[in-house]
Amino acid sequence: MDAKKLITMSNREVEDRAIAYVIAYEKAAGREATDTRGDRSAQVDVVSTGPVTGQERHIEIKAYGGPGRGEDLWLEPAQVRALEEVPDPHLYVVTNVRSIDPEAIRILDLGGEQLQARLRAKKHREYYSVPMPVAIYDALREASTTPPGITGTEFIRRVLEAVVVLHERGYHGIRYVAVYAPTGLSVRVFVGRRSEVPDRHPGDDVLDRVAYLSLDDAVEPAREFAGAMIPAWWTPVMIADQILARIPPVEPTADDLAYAKRLSAMLEAADGNVRSLMTEE
Repeated sequence: MDAKKLITMSNREVEDRAIAYVIAYEKAAGREATDTRGDRSAQVDVVSTGPVTGQERHIEIKAYGGPGRGEDLWLEPAQVRALEEVPDPHLYVVTNVRSIDPEAIRILDLGGEQLQARLRAKKHREYYSVPMPVAIYDALREASTTPPGITGTEFIRRVLEAVVVLHERGYHGIRYVAVYAPTGLSVRVFVGRRSEVPDRHPGDDVLDRVAYLSLDDAVEPAREFAGAMIPAWWTPVMIADQILARIPPVEPTADDLAYAKRLSAMLEAADGNVRSLMTEE
């Protein structure tokens, strides 16, 4: 992969984004997933539960900033023990986490007998080195699914949630505007400082200083917003951080509680209909 197309991030950020992607992946598969890294009694990174059967899937995460193809899987002894002992163990190899292309990120699901066969082939060094032959990697890559998608309405709500996150941090000078385009076929969303987005549709002269997009309700794996391709699995906190990186510097003045409460109330009242996410022009 071209190094210029990789996002710079720490190992912890790679792990956190891989976990966020796995949780979104499990949700798209109809399961409820929990990040258990902060639970000292947990043996794996994520526990996913089927809503009907209640069956738990115990998932250990191995995250790669790049493809990781042809590389052995380096696992700590505790990770190997967990995968050998817990019921329904899965090792999710999350690849290309640092890619700017959200469709490049994939989960390679090692489970069942295939996982146990890989573990039996482990080599004990300071860590366990689990062989991951190219043939198995390619087969898992072929069987992997594309990233989860998000509708335009869901994405607008996610943006509104991100702005509410910023207001909770005290950035009351940031405004959110969502209006129909003149054609009525798409929605325009603007987020920026109140000097550029004064509670209404801003002028074209400020579009280079705000986070802006125009979108319909199609399901897409990512959308261009705030100077980046925002994947469907990004959390509101991630989007909030991207907004701050995109717009001109703004201070957390915490000086407009009424506006912050109004947007929080709008988010709370949103019912899945795009109209509930619109502001008055």
